[in-house]
Amino acid sequence: MSNVIAFLEKMGNNAALANQAPEDYAAAVDALGLDDAPRQALLDRDASALNGLLGGRMKMMCLLFPADGEEKKDGDEPADGDAPAEDAPKQSIRRDSRH
Repeated sequence: MSNVIAFLEKMGNNAALANQAPEDYAAAVDALGLDDAPRQALLDRDASALNGLLGGRMKMMCLLFPADGEEKKDGDEPADGDAPAEDAPKQSIRRDSRH
């Protein structure tokens, strides 16, 4: 099956191969020396049959989950060395030394 994948990769890299005449395409598939099922799937250009033969996924999904809360805008984040936000607790390192 690796030669099927290599053939598909070669076709994907060269658009002229994907649009070649049916006789030339059949000759290229025959030159691979495949079993009947993958050979017929390639000749028929049957993506689902190839997917099944190669053990591919039926569907692939990409999901995005936006963060909850307010969106930060450019410039909202304080730069290093800036003063803390006004709502941050103000603490002193020194303690009052009165007894």
